[in-house]
Amino acid sequence: MVTIRQHGSNGELFDISSFLTDIDRFVRPDTWTIVIDECMGDRAVEIQQLSSSDHTLADCAFRSLYHDIFQTIDGHFVVLSGGEPVLELLAVDSSFWEISGTPAFESHMLAKYGAWHRA
Repeated sequence: MVTIRQHGSNGELFDISSFLTDIDRFVRPDTWTIVIDECMGDRAVEIQQLSSSDHTLADCAFRSLYHDIFQTIDGHFVVLSGGEPVLELLAVDSSFWEISGTPAFESHMLAKYGAWHRA
């Protein structure tokens, strides 16, 4: 597991929309299991209600639903491929992401987005 920043040096947000191309580079998601406590953007209330407990969505349905979310405050995402969990992304308090996956994926995410350091 690696812990990366949720906010870049120039104030940009690193969120699922940023991570999709990275995920696609390493795995082919079939489904997503999500639990979203709080997020911001269009359909945020719908997503929070829908995923108050583990909710599983096909990849295309997840991408459509989460398309206009620009920030996940607190949320848990499990990416499944071939029916098996392959990646896990946990947004914590709008501060950082805990990322678990293959060593190659974790290294890529750490190099691209930067390590989170407690202030």
